[in-house]
Amino acid sequence: MSDYKDIIRKPETLNWFKAAMGMNITRHCLLDIVKQASRELYDTIRKEINRKHGILEHVVCSQCHTPHVLPCDTDNKCCHYKYGSCTFHDIHKSQRCRAYLCNEMCKEIVYHHRFRNRTKPKSFRGPTWDNTDARKWCADPWQIAKCYLSKDGYKDVNKADDTDFNGIVNVLLNCEFFQMYFKDDLTQKENVCTKVLLLQNV
Repeated sequence: MSDYKDIIRKPETLNWFKAAMGMNITRHCLLDIVKQASRELYDTIRKEINRKHGILEHVVCSQCHTPHVLPCDTDNKCCHYKYGSCTFHDIHKSQRCRAYLCNEMCKEIVYHHRFRNRTKPKSFRGPTWDNTDARKWCADPWQIAKCYLSKDGYKDVNKADDTDFNGIVNVLLNCEFFQMYFKDDLTQKENVCTKVLLLQNV
């Protein structure tokens, strides 16, 4: 037991603890911003769909599964072909939303993704559709924000409050809508978000 006390007293252990506490406090502050901004993102998407297609903002849908609204394409990082058929679209085939809404929401989510450009390496292209449930897009803005998380480890994280520091920062970085909350230019290769993510992984 005395060995553990000695470890705790070491300066490097105390520094690690301070860094962990700082990260936790920062995450807590960023969480409020992300939750509020996710709601604003949803409202912005709905206004844009209304402007472009005349679909009123009170129209909602809870019937479309993510594969319904996502075209079958290996570039979306979900479609995998086995024995001539796509495992992602096996049960739910691509189709048009009955409310003419969810397909347009899908396009808007792509539009707001910082790395939607097809010239980027494949691993950085567009939203992470595996994380989200399109049936909940109209009821829970966090389901839209989840499209901007990294691929691994977030599929079952259904609340912003349950998302770790790394996930919160990825949402801020990957969704261009969040740029308005920063003075730093997030289009730069090195910015406040990339620096924080790099420090966390040191």
